[in-house]
Formats: sequence, C-alpha cells, structure tokens
Amino acid sequence: MSTLRLASSAIAAALAGSFIAACDEIPEDGGTTGTGGAGGVPETEGTPLDVPVNDQKVYVDLDVPAVVDAGAAWDIAFQGRNVFTNGGVSGSAQGSAFGPLDQTDFNADLVPAEVPFMIDDIYGGPFVDWWMYEPSEHVIYSRFHVFGVRRGSEHYKVQLISFYGEVSGAPAAALYRFRVAHVTPGGSEATVIYDEFDGTAGGPDPSPSSPSGCLVLATGQRLELTPDQAKQNADWDLCFRRDAVSVNGGEGGPGGVLAVDLDIDETPSESLDDVMARTETTELARFDAVDYQAISNAALAYKGDGVISAFTDFWTKAKVSPLEPAAYSFLVAGADGVTPFFVIFDSFTGATADNPGTVHMRVKKIGGGLP
Repeated sequence: MSTLRLASSAIAAALAGSFIAACDEIPEDGGTTGTGGAGGVPETEGTPLDVPVNDQKVYVDLDVPAVVDAGAAWDIAFQGRNVFTNGGVSGSAQGSAFGPLDQTDFNADLVPAEVPFMIDDIYGGPFVDWWMYEPSEHVIYSRFHVFGVRRGSEHYKVQLISFYGEVSGAPAAALYRFRVAHVTPGGSEATVIYDEFDGTAGGPDPSPSSPSGCLVLATGQRLELTPDQAKQNADWDLCFRRDAVSVNGGEGGPGGVLAVDLDIDETPSESLDDVMARTETTELARFDAVDYQAISNAALAYKGDGVISAFTDFWTKAKVSPLEPAAYSFLVAGADGVTPFFVIFDSFTGATADNPGTVHMRVKKIGGGLP
C-alpha cells in the first residue's frame, strides 16, 4: 500500500492535528481551570476519575470508569507522559481514539459527525506530524516546523523543506530537501542544505530488505540501512524511508538520539491552506530564530521513536514543566471497537517534567456510531 493513501495509519495520525482547525475554534489558553472542570465544560458533565500515573502502565476501564489490574478488561492506559489505547500496536483489542477535539465537544451526547476516522496506535516518533496531505492532488506539504535533534550534549536543528525531487525531468517522491545546523551555546554554525536526499527505499511499497537513507548529522555521511540494520547501528541520527523520518533512539535504534518538534503547539490549529502557503524562503526566519536557549529548554519533550497514539503530544501542554493538561477533549473507541467515549483531562496533582502524577479526568459514554 502506498504511504500516501488515506487508509494508512501514518496519514491518519498526521491528519489528526489538522481536524480541529477545520471544525472548532482553538482556545487561546491551552490549559485548564483546575479540578473544577476544564474551561467551557461544566463539571457536571461526565464521571470524574483520578488515575495515579507512574513509570509502569496504569490501566483504565472507561465503562465503569475505574483503574483496573493489568489482567482485566481495559480501554486506555497511562505510562509516564503517554496515553495508549487497547488496540493497534498497544493492545490486543479493537480500541482506538481521535483527537484533539475542542474541549466543548465533551458537552455533546453523540459522536461528532465531522470525525473522519479513528486512529490506531502505531510505531512512530517525533517527526510523525512533519507534513500535511493535500488529497485532490495526492501531494504532501511540509509544515516547515523546526525539529531539535539531540545526541548526547550535541544539538542540531532540522527543517524539512520538500518531499519531492526530480528524476529524468519528472517529479519523484521521497527525495528530501532539508536544512540542518549544529547549535551550540556560542551560536548556530553554518546551515547545511541537503537536496534530493534519497529516502525512496526502492519505491512506494518497500520491502524489509530495501534500505532507508540514513544521515550522520555531525559529518554529513549518508548510510544505506535496512530497518533491521538501522536498529543495530548506533552511528546514524536520522533515517528517511518514504514519508517517515526515524531517529536513532528509543525503539528506532541504539544511538540514544532524541528529537522534538519545536513547533508542536501550532499543529492542532494549522490548516492545509496555511501550510501550503509556506515556502523555503518564508520559513527561513523560523529556522534561524532557533538558538541554543530554545533548543535546550528543559521543558521540551525530547524522545526517541516509540508508540504514537491520538493523545501523543496533544493531551499535555507543549513546552511546560511540570506537565499540565491541554484544553482538549478526545474521542475513544473502547476495547470492543464499537463503544464511544469522550475523555477530558481537568488537572494534574504532583506532576513533574516527565510524569503527570495523579490525573484528574472525566469520562463520558456517548451514543452514535464510530467512523
């Protein structure tokens, strides 16, 4: 299956952030009003539930709702700053989710008619939302976000410019253009432009033996590594494989490389028109503005590759330490894949930079059919 088809889970994850811009006005305050209820949502809506979160998975049955043991039926799970559904790569059931939605959607009693699909938990990483899809022409456009990439004490900023190059005079996908600069306490070093960096992996349907194009940021060296080889090689920093960009950390590889989308807070409100209007020239200032203070901010959620859900990066505020809940609601398909729930997060108690502590949330079982 082509990585550009709407049916792919990767595209569903990448498009999720854009839905809210088309359907709801985003509150200027991305936060919460405290335990009395998220702004715009009466505290009488939904059933309150307190979830003590730690470094081990904590399971929740939304139908009760209650925290349950690992062996019991569950719908969502918390672990550190992550929320998972009981489906996709995270569970053996049929759970999924969609979001973020405006927090006032929690007031409704039916599944919003505008929700286009549900999102399975998938393997991905910090670059999962780097692009948006234009369906009429089947083209993807870079959001031009700037990403911080960290290996040990070294920091790099990366901005993806284009997914398309040219072969024999015709446009070709997965030939990347992007810019990189090493960022130090003394300033940013010279920007390096990579043009037509090959992430084609042999074509639209790469086999496991087709190599990705991988880059060593410190030297500019390009390596050709299959996914299995990349997971055993500590040298590379970024791997390009069709529309996916991997980092050599977490489940992506043994290099300890972490990355973060420095503009992730813009994602929920970005429209396709906004993104299509951006160019390499207009977004240079965005890239140049990222200095060492910005890229080394302790509140940034640097991470390696791992499991991505509809909640990832959106259920907590960006660039805030200790963690605070964001002012969104989420639609969840229970473990049976049929029963819909709304969830909303009111506040955290005892939060740190990496853990929300006790999550004060509300759950609401609703009617209507899931997409």
